[in-house]
Amino acid sequence: MQKFKDFVGKKERDARKELGIIKKILEKNDYQVSDFLEEIGDPHIFVKAPNTKEELSFEGIRVYKIGSDIAYRVQNEEKTQPYGKAYTIPVEEMYNDFISNKFKEEKAGQEVMESVFKEIERFFTQSLIAEKQLRSAEIQKNRDQLGRVIIGGSGTGTDYSNLISKTNVGSPL
Repeated sequence: MQKFKDFVGKKERDARKELGIIKKILEKNDYQVSDFLEEIGDPHIFVKAPNTKEELSFEGIRVYKIGSDIAYRVQNEEKTQPYGKAYTIPVEEMYNDFISNKFKEEKAGQEVMESVFKEIERFFTQSLIAEKQLRSAEIQKNRDQLGRVIIGGSGTGTDYSNLISKTNVGSPL
């Protein structure tokens, strides 16, 4: 009879193996990937966002195994915890779809890994576009009636020009 500890150990070994394959594919496609596969209870990889002219508000994503799927979440820095929504990539379901389309096992596996890479690449591209739109919307929101960008102006009383009396202009304090 298989012990629960052995079962969990096998799950973690399988997760490490799959994540290791994903790591190699991403590295082959010029992504910087940090390996945290030996983390007990939490094997994962950290994928650094690709270098672009414009920076994202986060450094990368954590990719990990959850059930039979691969998932990823935004992460500020390599050594911090991820935050926000987790996005899943149903690798087992994808594999079964490729097999049902008469792909051989090896070819189906390659197609799944290519799909995982494309999903991660698409996530970074869409995140960059969304953040650019948010920054643009923020700038548009901070314009006056003539279209000039207002910097600061939070309404917290930081405009001290009204404190200077016109009668005191030019006279020593």
